[in-house]
Amino acid sequence: ILMPHPERIFLSRQLSWKAPDWSHQASPWMRLFHNARQFVRT
Repeated sequence: ILMPHPERIFLSRQLSWKAPDWSHQASPWMRLFHNARQFVRT
């Protein structure tokens, strides 16, 4: 698995693999966008 472009894989259904117990709608990559938004706001 290579590092994907974050803008292409922000939803968990777009992941090529995820743990069976992962039930979140957003993928872990969504945090990148959340942190960027917080940075711009402050």
